Amino acid sequence: MNTRDRDEILISMVIKLIKRKAIPNLKNVIAKTHSADIAPWFPRLRPEEQIILFDLLIQEGCMGEVLNELNSEERDLFIETTEAPVLADILHTMPADDVSAMLANLPEAQQEELLKLIKGKASENLEQLLQYEEKTAGYIMTPHFFAASEETTAAATVERIREMVDVEMVFYVYVVDDENRLKGVISLRQLVATKSDTPLKDLMTTRVYTVYTHTPQEEVAQVVARYDLLAVPVLDDTAALVGIVTIDDVVDVIRDENTEDVLKMAGTGDVDIASKSVFRNTRARLPWLLASFVGGLIAVYMIGQFEEPLEKITALAFFIPIIMGMGGNIGTQSSTIIVRGLATGEVDLKEGWKVLWREFATGANLGVAYGVLLGIFVLIVTRFANWSVPDELAPKYVWFPVVVSLAICVNMIIAATVGTIIPMLFKRFRIDPAIATGPFVTTSIDVFGILFYFIIARIFLF
Repeated sequence: MNTRDRDEILISMVIKLIKRKAIPNLKNVIAKTHSADIAPWFPRLRPEEQIILFDLLIQEGCMGEVLNELNSEERDLFIETTEAPVLADILHTMPADDVSAMLANLPEAQQEELLKLIKGKASENLEQLLQYEEKTAGYIMTPHFFAASEETTAAATVERIREMVDVEMVFYVYVVDDENRLKGVISLRQLVATKSDTPLKDLMTTRVYTVYTHTPQEEVAQVVARYDLLAVPVLDDTAALVGIVTIDDVVDVIRDENTEDVLKMAGTGDVDIASKSVFRNTRARLPWLLASFVGGLIAVYMIGQFEEPLEKITALAFFIPIIMGMGGNIGTQSSTIIVRGLATGEVDLKEGWKVLWREFATGANLGVAYGVLLGIFVLIVTRFANWSVPDELAPKYVWFPVVVSLAICVNMIIAATVGTIIPMLFKRFRIDPAIATGPFVTTSIDVFGILFYFIIARIFLF
């Protein structure tokens, strides 16, 4: 039995237990289940059943862990149905960066109420994190990290680590000066493997990869991935160490960014996949489909402009779907490669012409290959098909296979080029390039494909 089947059986059992109000049995299941495996239960439950499960998780003391795994709709329901003091107690058990992300989506009055209830150092840390712009290093960092001065010995540092209870994860020891400026870093393994009386200044590595509070979270993820870090230090504008972004947060960033990019490339915007609201899904997808709809109307208008050629040689209409379809496919492939390359840093705009040439050449090779295949197909079919052609065009009709071959070849070259240029242009103008693939690339390819198809037909057949 695979993991998916086991999860399905567990969820079905939980649903039955909730309906029967078998509270003791539910508590036993919750106690034996990881928080990440509890979160998938909620989309299968009705709101009133979700509220029952919320109460049980609060009683079992694991609501904070589960809350961070829920989607926005379920999280909103929990916040709406939970009293402020209870909610504050739960937030107090969660990492500061997760709490700040949650509070940022609440009304200002509710934020202030919860911050007053949380109190102490935790409240101060949250207020600091809420000052940073969303999707930046400052927004996702945790202010809990371990730092020590250069003169501290290895033994003293280890002893201090044992006493620390509020540090989220001690992957590295950061060495700072009197003004909290970062001087170096030491791995935990390096620290425990050295002599106890060795000062940190003799152990630390001075080449430290850092980010700033205003660094976009995508760049933070790129730094962590490129240099294989477990955490990256975050500096403020004065170069003082103010927090760290740990690998678990980076994984969340990568997952969220990839999900967001895929949704945008599919033309659905930032719609929540798990959302049950039909109205919310419709509203999110409507404007993107409208862009495709308008592009389709333009394509229809252009086909109408070539009514005369279509009346004389109706076979021209037979090959519009394959020419447009192949162009759309290669355009989507090219734009997907470019969007991913821009997101990971593998595609540099400074060398954009190299990328453009590569995709142009790829499109040309593919266009020639499929052009030859389609030409051979048309050549064979026209020998047996009884397609009507006016007598005055019969001498030129022998060029029909060439027209179709050239059309698909040119369209695939254009598609690869457009699919490369549009995302890079968006990136140049600081617009998210992920939105290019869906409505803009495919619509452009359809319009250009039809235009050049009939231009080639006019040249050879009329």
